[in-house]
Amino acid sequence: MQALERVLHRLLRRLPISFVSDLGARLAWLKIRFIDPAVARKARANIRRHFPDMPDAEVEKLVWRFVANVGRLMAEFSVVDRFAAADRMEFVGVEAPQANVGKMPTIALCLHLGNWEVLASAMQMIGVPIASISEVPENAAHRDIAEATRGNFDVNVLTPDRNGALRALSILKANGVVAVFPDEKRGNTMMAPLFGRPPHITGNLALVAKLARRTGAQLVVVYCERLEDVRFRLHFEGPFHMPPGSDGPLSDVAFLNGQIEPIILRHLDQWYYLDDAIGPIA
Repeated sequence: MQALERVLHRLLRRLPISFVSDLGARLAWLKIRFIDPAVARKARANIRRHFPDMPDAEVEKLVWRFVANVGRLMAEFSVVDRFAAADRMEFVGVEAPQANVGKMPTIALCLHLGNWEVLASAMQMIGVPIASISEVPENAAHRDIAEATRGNFDVNVLTPDRNGALRALSILKANGVVAVFPDEKRGNTMMAPLFGRPPHITGNLALVAKLARRTGAQLVVVYCERLEDVRFRLHFEGPFHMPPGSDGPLSDVAFLNGQIEPIILRHLDQWYYLDDAIGPIA
């Protein structure tokens, strides 16, 4: 299976961008409709949890937009390094955070929206080198494909452990840029957003708060919005800092959650984790 995935990746790299993305959407529709309908069922339940009054027809539209987006982003792994040359991206709000890059430490809070792999290409386009704390895929083929893709964008990948956190701290102290994905899943547990659950200190939100407090970093929420098919808008929200003083790490986590949760709720159809269970933090 892994050998087949590598062959398909190489084949897709040679095909037109729109064809690859459309193929991913169609294959995802077929898979969820006929092979794994539980994905649609779980996504539907989560939408109802967040928006209990949404009409059934709107819920269904959102579910299948979500399925299409996941299919597209999986296929687009093979062609994402061609997006910049093909003029597939536009930027909103990049000037404010970019003005301070190199003058102060910066933490980019990147969200799993749209096709988040586009963010690395976007940073390269605006001339901002980044280090990213990222999970390493267990599947060897997926790992090789991800590393090759990110290598094209000069991303310094940091491991999600103590060593990675120490390297991130060193980069920030040198006024560098570190990207962290705060909306994360560990095992079977969604760590963030909290969605009404109590804050906790075991996820990336707590790590970001600690790094920001230690370095005085500016924080910028960054996310990718899919406009249509294979066109994207890269949003850079206004820079902010942790509030002066602190009531403790739980308060800091709640503050940061408030920066990302509303954005995800506005773009549920493009959120990768829409079909995952939102239960208590272990």
